Amino acid sequence: MESIISVLVLLCLPMCAQAGGLRNVNFATFQKVDKTFEFEPIVEGKFSDFISAMDGAQILALAHTADAKDGDVITIQTSVLRDNSGQLGDYGVDCQLSFKDESEGEDSSYLLGGVCHIIEVGAGKRVRQTLIIPHTNIPDTSQGFEGWFLLDEDEATGVAFYANVSTEE
Repeated sequence: MESIISVLVLLCLPMCAQAGGLRNVNFATFQKVDKTFEFEPIVEGKFSDFISAMDGAQILALAHTADAKDGDVITIQTSVLRDNSGQLGDYGVDCQLSFKDESEGEDSSYLLGGVCHIIEVGAGKRVRQTLIIPHTNIPDTSQGFEGWFLLDEDEATGVAFYANVSTEE
């Protein structure tokens, strides 16, 4: 009998864990290509609206993490290494972000913050910028607000970081 109960508990764990829904952290990085373009602090709408609102910028990174939990560290790295006439070049972003779940009952509250490195080395550039992103509230799209919040922007490089949380039932 004890072994049957153990098997039932093991079978129930994945379903029980999903009962509250999986939280996914969505993260996007953009860089201005139009010097007059301004990043908005909040971009409302579905994902297609968000991408359309970035018409003066190019996307550098896009990440969708599955089943984020309180205290998780999310790493996003995208870079291009290339040979520039015998010299190694490196272009991209590297982020380590801490996810905090401060939800209580039915009220969701999520924070994301950490460190992002912006790298543009080679072809005459020597940019190595470190951006400390303070823990910032990010919206939960399942709470009725479709949109993305600006975490931070580095004006010198024209790079901006956005995030939100989506929930799968």
